[in-house]
Amino acid sequence: MGKMGSEKKRDDVIHKLIQKIDENPNDAKNYYNLAAILVKQQSFDQAEELLVKSRENFNDSSSVDLLTYGLGNVYYAEGLYEKANRTFQTVRDQRLKKEANMMIAQGYFAQSEYKMAFAFGLTVLENSPSDADVNELMGDISLALGDIKMAQKYYDVALKAKKTAKLLFNRGVVEMAISKTKNNKFFDLSKEIDAKLFEQNKQRLVDVDKLLNKNVEEDD
Repeated sequence: MGKMGSEKKRDDVIHKLIQKIDENPNDAKNYYNLAAILVKQQSFDQAEELLVKSRENFNDSSSVDLLTYGLGNVYYAEGLYEKANRTFQTVRDQRLKKEANMMIAQGYFAQSEYKMAFAFGLTVLENSPSDADVNELMGDISLALGDIKMAQKYYDVALKAKKTAKLLFNRGVVEMAISKTKNNKFFDLSKEIDAKLFEQNKQRLVDVDKLLNKNVEEDD
């Protein structure tokens, strides 16, 4: 589908959601879904205004929490991680709490506050020990903290449920650090799935290799 076609499709979706809101203004999901579409087209101000104004029209906590969670997503997508985290932390609905804590962990990770990211990620993991996305994030955080063995453990759990190029590449970085060799099956699989991503991440392999060589020199 071309650019014009995808834009028309998105406009149609927006139009339908606005219709749904007009027909049933008491359903918070319609506002949430419309805001999500606006975020995709990077209309952040519109999405924020929609959620803030619509939230004022609801009294039940589940609807308020859904719109608050949506607002946190707007700030996160905009790169306003501190504002996003403050917003996510006000979510009380138990069904959304896991997603909110996951987003908080990702927000701290994006700000390189790895220990805080680990703490919130661990909270999510306690309730979802086999969740692939949570384990992948915990692997990313552990790798950033320099805990190779911990990263290996989390990545291996994640790989049981999904095999993306990014996940396999990061697991390859861990394997490279453990085996102290440049090539491994995880890199090969990552390259098979997405050669472009592999090439873009090659610089990280150079950095890891330099770090390994530095450690060897220090040992000598």
